Amino acid sequence: MRFIDKSSYFFLVIYWLIATFSYAQEVALATGINTDPPFVYGDFDISSEYPGITIEILKLIEKKTEVKFIIDKRPWARVVKDVKSSVLDGGFHFSFKEERKSFVSYPIKKGKELPDINYSISNRSYVLYRLKGSTAQWDGENIVHNSDRPVEVAVIRGGSITGDLKDRGHNLLEVGSDEQMLKLLLLGRVDVIVGLENMMDAKIQTLEPSQQKLIEKTYPDLVNKPYYIAFSKKFYQDHPQLAWEIWEVIKLIKSSGELAKVVQRYSDR
Repeated sequence: MRFIDKSSYFFLVIYWLIATFSYAQEVALATGINTDPPFVYGDFDISSEYPGITIEILKLIEKKTEVKFIIDKRPWARVVKDVKSSVLDGGFHFSFKEERKSFVSYPIKKGKELPDINYSISNRSYVLYRLKGSTAQWDGENIVHNSDRPVEVAVIRGGSITGDLKDRGHNLLEVGSDEQMLKLLLLGRVDVIVGLENMMDAKIQTLEPSQQKLIEKTYPDLVNKPYYIAFSKKFYQDHPQLAWEIWEVIKLIKSSGELAKVVQRYSDR
């Protein structure tokens, strides 16, 4: 019988541990810097105790696959740019835009033109906010008000709604954060701001009560969209099976009831 000496055994154990831990495929993702409740909590840095529903989903994916997510927060326009240039493997939360198909890989099945919403990771609405007393509103097609001059609109740079409003001919002031939009509105520099409802509502709640009373959320929503984890073209070309495995696990988490438990945890906060 052949025996392995202790030193050789030690190195075999170390080699096994290294091989085991290095097997997980690292996937670099990023999201915007603004807190995005209940999906991502924390400006610039993700909160540790309650990171958000999307972060919890990513943790569940890690448990179910051989994936290790490296998550960063960046200005949204930079997230889009870094996914396009393959500096990042992917990002969230991406809504579908036709022009992004040239550099972003969505969960689009063969023979289809649009992503399958079963693989979406969240669903949210863009809403118009104005100062109380303003006549500016969304009429279902455009932002209008009782004035001959064009409506001045503030939006997040790189946001999916930005291109939609540009296509409609609106005058846009693009900024990098929700705080900047609110400041512009309160100073009267713009007539309205358009942002994601969950994010803007959270930011408004951090204002002084006297400022909160000045701001009015309007209806109907400009648009309601599903949002996805999307990958760079290079990552998808190199790892198509892994990309689809991640999307399939998202679908499973939603259908199995696991997502409902995560949502309940955040509802009880």
